Amino acid sequence: MTILSYFKEQYHISDEFEQFFDSIIEVKEYAKGDIIFEPGAYLKYIYFIESGFTRIYYYKNRRDITHYFFGPNTFSTGIESVFHKKPSIFGFQALAPSKIAFFPFSKMEELAKTDITMNKIIQSVLLDSLINFSNRFYNTQFETAHERYNALIEENPELFQNASLGNIASYLGISQQTLSVIRGMK
Repeated sequence: MTILSYFKEQYHISDEFEQFFDSIIEVKEYAKGDIIFEPGAYLKYIYFIESGFTRIYYYKNRRDITHYFFGPNTFSTGIESVFHKKPSIFGFQALAPSKIAFFPFSKMEELAKTDITMNKIIQSVLLDSLINFSNRFYNTQFETAHERYNALIEENPELFQNASLGNIASYLGISQQTLSVIRGMK
């Protein structure tokens, strides 16, 4: 789904809004494994995954840790970087061939001063991020690795076609060996 189709489905958008967004949106295609941005980058864009599968990751003790997975029709960005103009602690990678629309947050912010729909879109992006990361935090704190694995598979059945076992294990906070044991229990 294109970003404009998504907006039309979710919000009542005017012709002017559609023209504005059409003028600022850029769409790029990424191959499996392509890095969209590295940790430490200063971000200016909000990303919308039109197709494909991606992940947000960071480095800890020289290890690559998956923070979150994003499939089609989802938004992503380094919120702390875009909103607070700090370097992002996260990187963004395509895990499958992906088509991603991106648009400058500064242009969205400018339009939000006069357009309620843009305010709703920004609010929705922020709330979705907050809810997703809050759920992730809760799951990490209160669920077993086995429960986290089952929930992940239920929410993202296409995950194993797109993400490596290493990415999945790091997301779950377990070793690949532990992930293999859990998968063997099925």
